[in-house]
Amino acid sequence: MFHLAALVLAGGQSQRMGRDKALLSMPLAYQSTLLQQVCHVAQGCSPDLYVLTPWPENYQPLLPPIVTLLHEPTVGHGPLVALEQGWAQILATRQQQRLPPPDWLLTLACDMPGLELTTLQRWRQTLINVDAGAIAALPKQSERWEPLCGFYHRRCLPSLKVAINNNVRSFQRWLHQENVVQLLGADSHMLRNCNTPAEWQQFLTNVNARNPD
Repeated sequence: MFHLAALVLAGGQSQRMGRDKALLSMPLAYQSTLLQQVCHVAQGCSPDLYVLTPWPENYQPLLPPIVTLLHEPTVGHGPLVALEQGWAQILATRQQQRLPPPDWLLTLACDMPGLELTTLQRWRQTLINVDAGAIAALPKQSERWEPLCGFYHRRCLPSLKVAINNNVRSFQRWLHQENVVQLLGADSHMLRNCNTPAEWQQFLTNVNARNPD
């Protein structure tokens, strides 16, 4: 069996949204912020949950003590760098706690309101059969990997570090050269990112359409 941890990336500056995406209020049925909802789903896959952000003091009051907040030391370097920093801090933290390192890291963006726990749990079950050379298991949409809604094995770290040292900042460019397993069964609603007010409003409209009064 393998050990899975979960990492939520909350380091975006939300410039297109005009306010902190992580603090957007979900529809009343959820009774939570967007970050709280994503963390709730992530905890359904692993109790070992970490949130990487440059602003841990903003989110600490919102999250239960079981969530470990990690400080992102650099802002604006992109999610590929954040993934490497998250891995590094998780490994260091668990070493200090004398705990084994995770084999897999479920990595999620904090701006995915349509995440479905049942799909993530089904994907988790498939990891035991993933090819031993694969560095990640991710869904695809329009022939592009969805890098912030999937799983990275610890063996991804050497190539990830090399890519970053070579100034690669694109997930697509890095993953294109690696052995990545495709995860199936996610629709566009689940993989939706909300980066602008219009995209957020579209999500709310879709929720209302799926759950009419």
